[in-house]
Amino acid sequence: MIEISGFSFRYGKRVALDNVNLNIKKGEIAILAGANGAGKTTLLRAISGVLLSRQGKIKIDNIEVGRESKQKTAYIPSSLSFYDSLRLKEALKLHATFYKNFKYREIGGYRFDLERKINSLSRGEKTLFFFSLSLSTSPEYLLIDDVVHFLDPHLRDIFLRSILQLIEDQKLGLLIAAQAPLDIEGIIDRVIVLNKGGIVLDEGVETLKQTFVRLYTKEEPKNLPVVFQKEWNGMKELYIYPYRKDLNFEKNIEYLNLSEILRAYIGGEYDHH
Repeated sequence: MIEISGFSFRYGKRVALDNVNLNIKKGEIAILAGANGAGKTTLLRAISGVLLSRQGKIKIDNIEVGRESKQKTAYIPSSLSFYDSLRLKEALKLHATFYKNFKYREIGGYRFDLERKINSLSRGEKTLFFFSLSLSTSPEYLLIDDVVHFLDPHLRDIFLRSILQLIEDQKLGLLIAAQAPLDIEGIIDRVIVLNKGGIVLDEGVETLKQTFVRLYTKEEPKNLPVVFQKEWNGMKELYIYPYRKDLNFEKNIEYLNLSEILRAYIGGEYDHH
C-alpha cells in the first residue's frame, strides 16, 4: 500500500502540496485530477522518490520513500526528455543498472528498433517506450502523469491493454493523472481531485457517477450543492454533487460520464478563484 500522511511540499515560498493524507492499495486504479498547478505532478514525483520533504511521510509497503522503495514503483512523467541523446539499447542498459529485477519486455507486440535514438521517436512512441522501460522493472505500483493524450488510437489501445494485463497478472496499483479520462474511464476504481495542493474529492467512481448530475432549470438554485453553473437564454445549467433523489428534480437531470464530471468540478474550482 502507498501511505501518505501529512505530506507537504514547497517550491520556495509557493505551497505545492499541503498536508496530504492518502492511501492507494495494491490492485487499486485511481485517477488524479485537478486544475493546472493543483499539485498532481508534484504528488506523483514525491511518491516516486524524485522529490523529498521533511513535512510528512510517504511509505510504500511500509518502506519510507527512498532507494529501496523505488524498486517497487515506476513513474512515467509527462516530460520524457531525460534519455533523448541515447540509443534505445543504451537506455535499456542504463535502466538495468538501477533496477535489480530489470528484464526488458515488449508491449503488445510493438517492436522498437533498439539502434534508434530516443529523440528520433514520435511523442507517442517515446511514451510507449518509457512505458515498456517501466514495466520491465516489474513494479508493484505504477505512477503515470498526463501522457495518454500523446498516444494515437492504436498505441493507446496497446497502452491500456498492457495496463489491464498487468493489473490482472500482478495486482498492480495504478495512480494516473488525467484531465480527460474517456479512454480509461472503464478501468478506474477511484477519483481523487486536488486543488491548491489539497485533496478536495476522494470518491469511488461508481458512487460519484450516481450522485453527480447536471440539472437544467429556470429557477434560482436554493439549498442545492451546486459545484459549477452556467447560464444561457434564461436557462440555468447546474452541476450538482452530491445529488439526492429527495431533491425531486428527476425529470430535469442528466447523469454524466467521468470526463464531464471532472470538467465541471475543475470549472467550479476555477470559478471559486
